[in-house]
Amino acid sequence: MKRTSSLEASKLVLKVAACSLILTHALLAKAASDPLAPTRAKLDALQTCLGPGDALSTLRKGLLWGWPKQGAAPTLKDQVPAPPPPVEYLQTLDRDVQACQLAARVQDEDQRRQIISAVQKDIEIKADDCHKFGMGRKVPVSIRTLRGTSVENGWQVFYKWSCASLLQPEEVRVPNLTSPANIDLPPGVYSIRAEKRTSSVQVQTIAPVTVTVGSIASVPLELAVQ
Repeated sequence: MKRTSSLEASKLVLKVAACSLILTHALLAKAASDPLAPTRAKLDALQTCLGPGDALSTLRKGLLWGWPKQGAAPTLKDQVPAPPPPVEYLQTLDRDVQACQLAARVQDEDQRRQIISAVQKDIEIKADDCHKFGMGRKVPVSIRTLRGTSVENGWQVFYKWSCASLLQPEEVRVPNLTSPANIDLPPGVYSIRAEKRTSSVQVQTIAPVTVTVGSIASVPLELAVQ
């Protein structure tokens, strides 16, 4: 009897494993057939949290179908789903969803209002950029450091997404030094600063500035060295 039970248990394990494998393949096939599913899910989560709105509706149209370029008439290709937004773009939508969900749990009414306002502003910036440039994109940002009117090289630039939320993102370093330091960022509001090591124990800093990225083809930014 023990041998029979053991055999049946083995068959059950194999059957479960086979079912799990089939399910995994089915999910992968679904993701492959609908590459915009993650984008749609994030937009749905934002609408659940924020409610319907013009900016979110504009963004949904752009990210899922693409807006015609300004001044151009719609064509047949406008009926074809847009390519998925860049991964970094989706990550900013994730942060919006997380901030929005956090706001629902915050007891302080003023803080809740600030968080929701910041999320709505981010959606408006993305929607405006998406409408102007056709779909979700990353915006080229070029940062120069100036001492007076002269360019000063060798500064390390740092940026982070700016939001009125407890979910403060980590600061990220731009790979190359000024000038210019170049980075492509999803549309949104960012805090950008710079620093330069002047000795083994001393670092000179440029205070953070708040910059809105989006709605123009690229963003030239000048940071003043004091």
